[in-house]
Amino acid sequence: MSFLKLVRRPITLVSLCGLAACGGGGGDPPATASAADPSPQPAPVPAPSPAPSPAPAPVPAPGDPTMPPVQITLAPGYTALSATVTFSQANWPEWSHAGRASVDGVSCARTEDYHRHALVSIYRNGTRLALPTSIGRAACHYELHTHDGSGVVHIEADSPKTFTLGQFFALWGQPLGATAVAGLPGMPAYYVVDNEKIRHFTGDPGTITLDPHREVLIVTGTPPAQVPRYDWNGSGL
Repeated sequence: MSFLKLVRRPITLVSLCGLAACGGGGGDPPATASAADPSPQPAPVPAPSPAPSPAPAPVPAPGDPTMPPVQITLAPGYTALSATVTFSQANWPEWSHAGRASVDGVSCARTEDYHRHALVSIYRNGTRLALPTSIGRAACHYELHTHDGSGVVHIEADSPKTFTLGQFFALWGQPLGATAVAGLPGMPAYYVVDNEKIRHFTGDPGTITLDPHREVLIVTGTPPAQVPRYDWNGSGL
């Protein structure tokens, strides 16, 4: 073999090698996604859970203020106020008090120039309860006091004054409120009877005024369907 042929063969091999290294026609190979670094995919949105069924509302106890008040009516005929002593049941001890100090604005009466009467009737499970016979009568006669278990409250003062149920209960020494009254179980309901018309009272019971010939009706437990219609004119009060 001639020297010229020996020189040309390595040159040809080098040229072919260069073409193979350059991809044979120039152009980068297509890029491929790396398995170790995949593109993030959006998380699936979970289906909303069904709303739980609401729990049934509790049934309020009788006298609960969340219930519509039971419709209480007045008896068609009249009852004498003095008769309440015979059908009212004793429940509380007699009132005990020492001294003559004013209690919640209620003082010892100096005269009876102003003398009026109101009525406080308290029912427990349909039974009328007798008030203590001498609330406000000890060392003196307070401007508010009772004479018997009828619930008649005597208002006696030297001039016209307006007293409230809250003052009477403060003098008596018994609790009065929207959720409890005089130590009786159950939620109380309050009514006022004026001119032979009865209405449910939903405000602060302590603010009920003891107007002349007004009955304040306090009901706990099972209410009576009907209460007496009192004869104020025929009772001499």
